[in-house]
Amino acid sequence: MDNNPANPTLLHEIQERVRFVNRQWWCQLVVKGKGNSLEHGFFDDYPRFFTTSKTAAKPERLNRRYRALIESNASMIAGQRILDLASHDGRWTLAAIKAGAASVFGIEARTRLIEEARNNLREYGVPDHQIGFVQGDVLMELDRMEPGRFDTVFCFGFLYHIIDHMPLFRKIARLKPKNLIIDTAVSVRPANIIEIRDEEIENESNGAVGEPGRPARTVTGRPTKPALELMLRAAGFRPLGYYDWLHAGIERWDDVADYYIGTRVSLAAEAVQG
Repeated sequence: MDNNPANPTLLHEIQERVRFVNRQWWCQLVVKGKGNSLEHGFFDDYPRFFTTSKTAAKPERLNRRYRALIESNASMIAGQRILDLASHDGRWTLAAIKAGAASVFGIEARTRLIEEARNNLREYGVPDHQIGFVQGDVLMELDRMEPGRFDTVFCFGFLYHIIDHMPLFRKIARLKPKNLIIDTAVSVRPANIIEIRDEEIENESNGAVGEPGRPARTVTGRPTKPALELMLRAAGFRPLGYYDWLHAGIERWDDVADYYIGTRVSLAAEAVQG
């Protein structure tokens, strides 16, 4: 990297880092815990999802994410055929159906979560013909699917649990969906990089499938926003924009502080017509 202080790229990266540190400081001292609780939200009508998984299951977090991921992308969901990657306990499958999706198909690695998803959707009266689930590795299952089957792909809380970002985006692109909606943790380091980590597979909130041999840990990667956008474009998707969490009318950030400080983002993209 050019260390010339006049370099515009370096200056931009320094400014972004300073903004992140300032948001982090402000969130800790002032914003977290301030204000009243959120008014009645979508998941308050479907409380099973507060207990069928411990992963990000707090009511206010789920309700605010519903607004960011489902409500704000209504035109990409209503009447569409949805593919829900890492579908977990079926929370976003149900949300999509209630938002008017024609059908939703989920891929989930953990058998227990597949069972919970089926029970949840059955309990809430979703017809079997509108939904489907398969247990397996997302990257492998994508290879078995035929192009043109889905209109919109959900990639919620999954991207940062894998290291194969470009293979994932290319496999999604092969299916020829019109839209891709992403919610992911990101690195706030400067430049186009992927921050590589590892995590325990046994933890249900972590990546579920590692390398052959059934290891205890798997390698994961958190891309920066520029790296994420670069990969999307390389795979044939046009980023449409990030959900503006900072201007979403949120006063109390206890359960969504990662969105406030910028270590997690919500992004919609559309396929480039070739």
